[in-house]
Amino acid sequence: MSEDSVTALVLARGGSVSIPKKNICHLGGEPLLTRCIRELKSAKCFSNIWVSTDDQSIAQVALSAGAQVHWRANFTATNEASSLCAVQEFLQQQKQCCVGTLCLVQCTSPFLEASYIRQGIKKIFDGIADSVFTVTRSHSLRWSEIDDYITPLNFCPSNRPSRQSWQGELCENGMFYMTSADAIVKTGLLQSGRCSAVIVDPEDSLDIDTPLDLFQAELILMARHMLSGLPPGAQCEKLKELCSVMAERAEGSGWEDSPNSEERTPDYHKLLEYGLNEKVSLKLDQIYQQGKLRHEDLDERALDALKEFPVDGALSVLKQVLDSNLEHVSNKSAYLCGVMKTYRQRKQYNDGNGSGSFNPCGSGPNEEKLRAILDRTGYTLDVTTGQRKYGGPPPNWDGPPPGPGCEVFCGKIPKELYEDELIPLFEKCGDVWDLRLMMDPLTGQNRGYAFVTFTSRSGADQAVATLDNYNIRENVALKVNVSIPNLRLFVGNIPKSKSKDEIQEEFANRTAGLVEVIIYSSPDDKKKNRGFCFLEYESHKAASLAKRRLSSGRLKVWGCEIIVDWADPQEEPDDDTMSKVKVLYVRNLTQATTEDMIKETFEQFGTVERVKKIKDYAFVHYDERDAAVKAMTSLQNSDLGGANMEISLAKPPSDKKKKEEILLKREKRLMQMLTQRGMPVPPAMMRSGGGMGGRGGRGGGGRGGGDYDYDYDYYGYGDYPGGYRDPYYEDYFRIDDFYYPPEYSHGGPPPPMGGPRYKPMPSGPRGYGGMVSRGARAPLPPGPSPPHRIPGRGAMGPPPLSTSRGGPMGRLGGRPGVGRGGGYRGGPSSTRGANLAEKRKLEGSVGGGGAQLHPQQHHHQQPPHSGESKRRSGEASSQFDWGSQPIPQQPLSSSYHWGS
Repeated sequence: MSEDSVTALVLARGGSVSIPKKNICHLGGEPLLTRCIRELKSAKCFSNIWVSTDDQSIAQVALSAGAQVHWRANFTATNEASSLCAVQEFLQQQKQCCVGTLCLVQCTSPFLEASYIRQGIKKIFDGIADSVFTVTRSHSLRWSEIDDYITPLNFCPSNRPSRQSWQGELCENGMFYMTSADAIVKTGLLQSGRCSAVIVDPEDSLDIDTPLDLFQAELILMARHMLSGLPPGAQCEKLKELCSVMAERAEGSGWEDSPNSEERTPDYHKLLEYGLNEKVSLKLDQIYQQGKLRHEDLDERALDALKEFPVDGALSVLKQVLDSNLEHVSNKSAYLCGVMKTYRQRKQYNDGNGSGSFNPCGSGPNEEKLRAILDRTGYTLDVTTGQRKYGGPPPNWDGPPPGPGCEVFCGKIPKELYEDELIPLFEKCGDVWDLRLMMDPLTGQNRGYAFVTFTSRSGADQAVATLDNYNIRENVALKVNVSIPNLRLFVGNIPKSKSKDEIQEEFANRTAGLVEVIIYSSPDDKKKNRGFCFLEYESHKAASLAKRRLSSGRLKVWGCEIIVDWADPQEEPDDDTMSKVKVLYVRNLTQATTEDMIKETFEQFGTVERVKKIKDYAFVHYDERDAAVKAMTSLQNSDLGGANMEISLAKPPSDKKKKEEILLKREKRLMQMLTQRGMPVPPAMMRSGGGMGGRGGRGGGGRGGGDYDYDYDYYGYGDYPGGYRDPYYEDYFRIDDFYYPPEYSHGGPPPPMGGPRYKPMPSGPRGYGGMVSRGARAPLPPGPSPPHRIPGRGAMGPPPLSTSRGGPMGRLGGRPGVGRGGGYRGGPSSTRGANLAEKRKLEGSVGGGGAQLHPQQHHHQQPPHSGESKRRSGEASSQFDWGSQPIPQQPLSSSYHWGS
C-alpha cells in the first residue's frame, strides 16, 4: 500500500441535535471544521481530504478550508444513522478515488493534532497494525451496576491501586480511526485485524457534544494561550487571575462589552507596541488565531499601511481577509496591501456612496475541480488581488524557460469563468508552463483575458489553431492569438549631450533587468543623441516595474523630468507582402541632404518615381522592385552628405483602425501621467482641431498629413514606423515634443503640435509667451513684453505684409495663420512673394512665423515692426541660448528642442 492512497474523511452532517450545526461552531474565532482540516493538511499524510455533509453552509466552510465535498445520501444523515453507514456510502460513491487507507476523523474533537495523525499513519505503513484508533489513558475506578447493587470491574477494593503505580486503562475517544478501505467493505467494521492505538493526552481528548463542552473547550484554549511559557508557579497565579476576571464578568459587568474578554496570542502585544489601533490589533489577532495569517507573514510595509489606515476601513479590510481563501496566496503581506488599495478604490468609485465594502459579483472557481487539477498535475496556484497564476514552471522542470512565441493571449473570457475551466481546455493543445488569469479587484471577477505560456511554440500554435473563436459559452467565443511580451520602454526628455554608455549606467542604477539601451544620434552631430532613448529589459515584468518607477514623477534623471511610455511593437508584414515592395526607407540623413541629392544618388540603379525627405529620413519610390533591392544592397552604409545611410525596404501600411486605437491608448497613458505629476495637459493631445488636410493646410491644429510617417523613432521597434501611404503618426505628437531642458522643468512641458484651433496655451515658463499649437496665432500675453518673444512652432506673429502658404490666399484657401507654418513656409522657393530681408533676423523674433531655415536660407518674412538684426541682438540671443545647429521647421536649437 502506498502512502499516496491515504484519504481523510470528515463526517459533518447539518442536523446535530444538541448544538445546531456544531461542526462549524466557532472555537477560538474559527469553525471547528476549519481547525480540523488545517491539522489534517499539516500532517502532510493525505492524498485527499473529504468532508461528507448534507448542508450547504458546512460545504462552503469545507471548500474554503481546502477540502473536497461529498454530498452524502439522506439516509446516512439521520439521527439514527451510524458513522459506519456514512463511511460505507462514501466508499461506494467515490470508487474512482481508489481509496487505500481511510482515516475517519471527528471534527468535534477540537484538539486534534497533526502529530497524533502521523503516529497512526506510521503504525499502518510500518506493518505494526491493520487498524489504528485514538484512545485516552484513564485512571478511573469503574463499577458495574447489577440490580440494586454495584460491583467493582477493574480493581479489588481490598487492594485499591494508587495512581502512581497503576497505568490505568485505555478508553476509546473517537478522535480518528484508520484502517484499509477493503477491510471496511469486507468486515463492515472500523476496527479489524491487528489493532493498535494512538494514546491522546487527556486534556486533548475532549469531544464537543453540548454547549457546556464548547464553553469548556474555549476555556482550555484561552488558558493555554495565557500559560504558554510560564513556569508552574506562575501558571497557578495566572489561572487565579483568570478565574477572578470570569467571576466578575459573571456577576454582571458584561461579558461582551469589553474586548478584554477575547483571548490573545503573544503577537497581540507586538501589534499594540507597533502602534496599531486596539480594535485593529484585536481583529488581526483573531485572524492569527484562526491560522489564516501568522505575524511573520506581514512585513513592515503591510503593518505601516494598516497603522495609517482609517480604523473602520482597516476592520473592513481584515474582515475581507478573514473571509477569503488564502490557501493559494503565497505573499500574504502583498495580498493585504492589495486589498487595502482596492478598498480605497471602491470607496472612491462605488456609486459615490463612500463605501469600500466588498461585494463580489462572482462565486469563484469550482474548488473541487480546481483541487483535482492541482493534485493531478502537481502545479501550484498563486493568487493575488490582480491575478491568479497557475504553474510556472511545471514540477521537476529542468529545461530553459519558454522562449518567444510560446505564449498566447486569450481574450473575451466570460467574467465568471476561472482556471478550473480554462486549464483543461489549454492542456489539450500542449504542455502548459503557466496560466495567468487577470483579475479585477473592484469586482472580484476576472478582467476578461488571460495569458497562457506553453513549454514549446507548437503548443501555442495549436492553441491558436484550435481555440481561436472557440465557443466557451453559448454565443461567446474566445479570442486566442500568439502574444509577444513588450520588453521595451520609450524615455523622452533626456539631455542630448549624454552618450549611450552614460545612459546605460544611469538607468541600470535606477532600474533592474536593463539589457540594452538604444539611442539615435543626430546625423549632423554624432556626439549628441536626439533627446530620447529606448530601454530594453530582460522580461516584461522587469520593464513594467521600471516603467512604474520611472514614471512616478518623483524621480529625475540628470535634473530632467523624463517622459516614459511603452514602446509599441510594430507589426511585421509577411514575406509575401514584403516581396512586392519597391519603396526604400533611407535614414540617418543630414539636414544638408536634399531630395535632389538623394534622387541623383539612387537613380543610377533604376528609374526613381519620386523622393520624399522628412527630417533625417526619406522614402525613395522606384518603378521596379529589382532596382530598389539593388540600390539597397549597393548603397547600404554609404556616405551621403557626410553621414552613412541606413537603407531598408519600406513596410506597407498596417490597418488604420488599429493605428488609431494605439494612438488613443498612448494619448490616454500620457495624459494620465502628466495629470498625476501635476503638469498641464496639452490640449494638442486631444486632437480636437482636426488634422492638416494635406500640403496646403486647412486643418485646425493638426500635424500635416501626407503619404508618409514622419517619425518612426517614437515607439517603433524597426527602422520604419509603418506605411508610406497611410501615416502611422498622423495628427499625433512627436518625440521631440517632450524634450525640454532642466532649467524649464518647473514650468511643465511645451504642448505638442496638432492642437485645437485658435486655443492659446497659458503663459509658458518664466513668464514668456505661451507655446502655441502649430498653425495657431501666437497670443499676446498681458503685461510688459521682453524685447523678443518666441511664438510657438508654426505660430503666427502679427499679420505679415504678404501671404504665404496657409494664409488667406494660400493653396486650398486656408484660414489666416492656421495652415502649416503659420505665416511662412521656409525657403525662397516657397515664400511666394514674401518680402525677404537682407540680414538674417534673430530666430523666434516677432514676425519669424515660427518656421526656421537651413543655414543657407537666411531669410525671414518682414512685418512692419520686424525685430532687430542678429548682430544687434546679442543680449536677447544669449538670453534664449539658441544653439548653432539650424533645424528645419523649428527655432534653432531652442530651449525647448522641439522637432529635431
